[in-house]
Amino acid sequence: MSKKHLKKSTEFSFETTNVLPKLGKTKTNWDLKKHYYKSENDPQIEKDAQVYERAVRLFVKKYSKVNFTDSAQKLLKALEDYEKLEEISEGTKLMFYFELRTQLNVNDTNAKKKLLQYDHRFRKLANELIFFSLKIGQIAKKEQKSYLGDDRLKKYHYLLTKIFEEAKHQLSEAEEKILSLRSSTSRGMWSEAVSKIRTNRQIVYKKKTLGVMEVLDSLDQYSFDERIKLWDLVMAEMEDMGDIAEHEITAIVNHDKVTNELRGYNKSYTSSILSFENDERAVEALVEAVSTKGFTLSKKFYQIKAKLHGAKSIPYANRTAEIGKLPKPTLAQSIEVCRDVFYGLNKKYGEVFDKMLVNGHIDVFPRSGKRGGAFMSGTNGVPTYVFLNYSPSFYWLETIAHEMGHAIHGEMSKVQPGIYSDFTLSSAETASTLFEQLTTKRLVEILPPEQKMILLHDSINRSIASTQRQIACFNFMKDMYEHINSHGLATKQELAKLMQKHLKSYLGRGVDVSEKDGYSYVYWQHIRRGFYVYTYAYGHLISAEMIRLYEKDPSYAQQIHQFLSAGGSMLVDDIFKNIGIDTRSIKTYLDGLKMQEQEIKELEKLTSKR
Repeated sequence: MSKKHLKKSTEFSFETTNVLPKLGKTKTNWDLKKHYYKSENDPQIEKDAQVYERAVRLFVKKYSKVNFTDSAQKLLKALEDYEKLEEISEGTKLMFYFELRTQLNVNDTNAKKKLLQYDHRFRKLANELIFFSLKIGQIAKKEQKSYLGDDRLKKYHYLLTKIFEEAKHQLSEAEEKILSLRSSTSRGMWSEAVSKIRTNRQIVYKKKTLGVMEVLDSLDQYSFDERIKLWDLVMAEMEDMGDIAEHEITAIVNHDKVTNELRGYNKSYTSSILSFENDERAVEALVEAVSTKGFTLSKKFYQIKAKLHGAKSIPYANRTAEIGKLPKPTLAQSIEVCRDVFYGLNKKYGEVFDKMLVNGHIDVFPRSGKRGGAFMSGTNGVPTYVFLNYSPSFYWLETIAHEMGHAIHGEMSKVQPGIYSDFTLSSAETASTLFEQLTTKRLVEILPPEQKMILLHDSINRSIASTQRQIACFNFMKDMYEHINSHGLATKQELAKLMQKHLKSYLGRGVDVSEKDGYSYVYWQHIRRGFYVYTYAYGHLISAEMIRLYEKDPSYAQQIHQFLSAGGSMLVDDIFKNIGIDTRSIKTYLDGLKMQEQEIKELEKLTSKR
């Protein structure tokens, strides 16, 4: 297959559009000793564990045997004490410490052992607290309405609303404890077992032994033809693993089916949507918009992409293949671009970034034993950390913006009371993609035409991966659950064909999708985690809509800040309703897709002369 690539450009220059304050000396490693503990033997760890355990047991002792729901005054006092308990961060701090250590070094067995030990202790504590929300959920509907209208309880109205809604699907305290314990010994262990087997699978390529997950993570580093060969080897392993995966998937779906039936959920995805504090109407509007207009756009993009590679269609293995080389920004340049974008939107956002850079809150570079990827870690009472594996590229520049979007969201949300400072994935993914898209748009503006075309192509590729690809996965999961619920089992061949169908639905004629490619369900970990994949598409399109409103009227930055500071103080869809975005309307998502539509048109125009 012929390939048309642009010549590599190694130069990147950037001039800030804002006057930025001087940045102090940056640190590129987490300072765990300063912000957490000196080592796993630090005596403060056990002291903190005991502080948390005592607080929980005192709360349980005070409220588990009394009626605290028969008057607004008693309920207010109980909720105030519950809020104080939620603000005790010692238990969270030590769990984060050991978890962060396992991310820095996957071979840190001391941290893994400690993490499991404390997880076991704290899981039992969490079960002791189940009574609290159950008792509140048992309040009669007439009294529920009265309490929600009581000004004395105004601060807790949203918390009570959530509890009352969840109570419609809750079981007895004993049954809830059984479900909690059963999850880790059945559904969780199935997924963990297959993940471990998958991670240990290997292929041999050019006399080198490579782990299949290592190959999948680094596929874009290989040439166009090499990817096809490597992909075929990996898919052969996935097909071979299908015998195990079909039982794993069936076990997970049947586990969820039993839980859904017990709780009275009519749809397989209802539980996930409730857990992310979305309105089911909003998610269904999102799925419809992306499955129609969105899929039409992604099909058009892949036809353009195939043409750029001199073919009518390209192999599935090369759906993310580059069309040219971009310059490689240094870390200093990447930081400067992000600072310029952050300060340009709001001074507070730039200050958060600067503080994290100089105080050891960002672990930047890859090293032996460190996990791959990137993430943000933080909650009320513990420092906000960002994890990277930076190498000079626009991808990692944009990843810094993405993860700092999470971090800025987390820091702004700390203005909320402890019970509302955390937020769900659908809200989190909106914040992260907002900052990522603002940064990408800034880069597209300043790059020369040839580089602009390549970055635009790469940006659209990632946009589709976050939006159309995730909704295709959502649709696959709906069909998968329906098939297994109806037939009791899905064979590996049936699952592969189902995956093939849904991959084709968004890729179109520009990409060849074979049944062999359908075995990608074996390694696609998202489908083991409920229907959460919709949150990526939700976040991407709502952030695109915020950017559209901001570009139309820069004063909309105030509404953006309102969102970033809202934490989990209300239903996610109501947070956006309050800043003029109706997430329950399909029109909002169709409008959100306009940015991608415009980018595809611009790419088509730029590439028409090639």
